[in-house]
Amino acid sequence: MKGLALAALLPALVAAEHIRGVDPAFEDKYAPSLADFTCLDGSKTIPMSAVNDDYCDCPDGSDEPGTSACEGRPHAYFYCRNDGHIPARILSSRVNDGICDDACCDGSDEWATGACPNRCADIARAHKERIEREGKIRRTGAKIRGTYVAFAQKEKKRLQDEIAAKRVEVRERERQVAEAKAALENAEAQSRDDLERKKSSPLYKALEEHREAVKRLRDQLRATQDDLGTVLGILDELAKGYNPNGQDMAVKAAVVGYRELIGDAEPEGEETPEAKLHTVRAPDEHLSGFDVERVVNVDLESLLVDEAADDDDDGLLYRLEEYIPDSLYEYYYSAREAFVGALTSMGVLKKDVVAHDGPHVSAARERYNAAERELNAVRSAISGAEETLEQIGNRHWFGPEGEWKKLDGTCVDTVAGDYTYELCFFGKATQKSNKDHSSNNLGHFVEWNPAAKPGEYAYYTKMAYRNGAKCWNGPMRSVNVELECGKENALLAITEPEKCEYNFKVTSPALCWPLEDAGKPVVKEDVVSEAAKDEL
Repeated sequence: MKGLALAALLPALVAAEHIRGVDPAFEDKYAPSLADFTCLDGSKTIPMSAVNDDYCDCPDGSDEPGTSACEGRPHAYFYCRNDGHIPARILSSRVNDGICDDACCDGSDEWATGACPNRCADIARAHKERIEREGKIRRTGAKIRGTYVAFAQKEKKRLQDEIAAKRVEVRERERQVAEAKAALENAEAQSRDDLERKKSSPLYKALEEHREAVKRLRDQLRATQDDLGTVLGILDELAKGYNPNGQDMAVKAAVVGYRELIGDAEPEGEETPEAKLHTVRAPDEHLSGFDVERVVNVDLESLLVDEAADDDDDGLLYRLEEYIPDSLYEYYYSAREAFVGALTSMGVLKKDVVAHDGPHVSAARERYNAAERELNAVRSAISGAEETLEQIGNRHWFGPEGEWKKLDGTCVDTVAGDYTYELCFFGKATQKSNKDHSSNNLGHFVEWNPAAKPGEYAYYTKMAYRNGAKCWNGPMRSVNVELECGKENALLAITEPEKCEYNFKVTSPALCWPLEDAGKPVVKEDVVSEAAKDEL
């Protein structure tokens, strides 16, 4: 029916000065003066009279630019001139479908019925007003963006100066570490020499001999106690089952002797037989005041050093030696040892001696450790500054001019329903309950728009936040951020197209590039893309 209705109009379509629906870029191929038409893909040549005859001859659909006969073919597009406004292309399937397409504001897509008036003047006026509004926002935002760029440049210069200064500081710190290490090694060598000298003294050798003797006596005592315990156990059982009328004299004598040992009677103030038996079996309990194990296990080398392990004991008394003249050091050393010995015997100082380092070695080691800590701190600061400096100059991260550095760590939020949503640039996205103040991690920033190249405007129009808290019976939470130019940093809207997958709409002056950099208006190819989706 549609084909019959158009039959009378087809000759006019072909004979017209401009064949309807043809893109100006290909008009030379559709010139009515030509006898034949070759399909744009070169696959076929047909008479010019077959163009726009409502029958699809070309595999690519290029012979029917003004009808819907070739819908779905690669070149089946209708070109809307939209004089006074922006030209557009739509799918040929939308030609004469009875619907006025906004993309074809001149109404040329419904040429068969003329049902769609030319609205291009009104649409162009509204479009111009919108462009002017957006231009005003962009100009204001661009000024703010300029301050972001200036901040990045100042930050870059500051970091460069800081790195240079800290590299100088590193050299000084390395010198201090080398000096502290040499001082420590010297102190340790002196301490070892002093220790070896004392270990060769008669006192040390005597202490070692006495300790070994105590150890042997302890071992012998334990062995004797074990044997005695066995014998006493046998006698105890014998005494309990002893029958004086049925045993020989040797057994009777043994039992009597055993009972005399432990005592049958319990005179006032004396031990019971059970207690006395326990005393016989474990005589070393009477030696509890004498710590045999401590004598055996004591570290004799620690007795030769000058300093206890407790930091409290390493006080003024030990630091005084730093100020003692060399000529008086031996006298001071003897006097100090006598004084410390007296304080120890009175219980003022602890008796336990566990440290092997003298005060000189401990002080030298602490100075060396402190110097190394300070050196590592400076190196760490340089590493952090270099990383930030690299990010500022890397368009993959903070933009072509480092403008996004200003927003590093800046957060924007908005209330949507029962929740407050927060987005921290280059940080974390969060969902906070307005009822119980609980929160969910929606993910951390991982990348810009992967579909565009770093440095292009489109690259900075999308941010991806991934690896948030796992959704109940669902995926890890994530956020796709759509950004556009705005006079302020703001989170405008929240949607959740899929479970636990959120879309944030955000504005920022950082995206207010100058118009020549942000891109110029182009033919509305996006209309074709959307239409193609509808066709599928």
